[in-house]
Amino acid sequence: MVGYLVAWLVYLAAAFGLLWVYKKGFAHYFPQSVQPILLVLFACIMLTPWPIDSTTWVPAPAIVATMFHALSGFGVTALKSLFPILAVSTIACFVAWFMTRKQPI
Repeated sequence: MVGYLVAWLVYLAAAFGLLWVYKKGFAHYFPQSVQPILLVLFACIMLTPWPIDSTTWVPAPAIVATMFHALSGFGVTALKSLFPILAVSTIACFVAWFMTRKQPI
């Protein structure tokens, strides 16, 4: 269990490191109106949890679970683990778009 927690800490550190690299390095290449939406989309893809198997609910990053199931040949299970990423990113991108849109005067 300690190894599992250490793996989560390493993964979270790497994910937040990549988010920082995007914010400081790549964000200025995109239009100003798209930058927060891409940041939120990337954060949703990297940080959405999902169980790795159906017997126990031990959360793993959903992108890792999706890749695990796709490489194992479980197509339907891979789609099931991809659904939370799509749902969370759709809601978060809509909220980010709504927060950054220009209000008409």
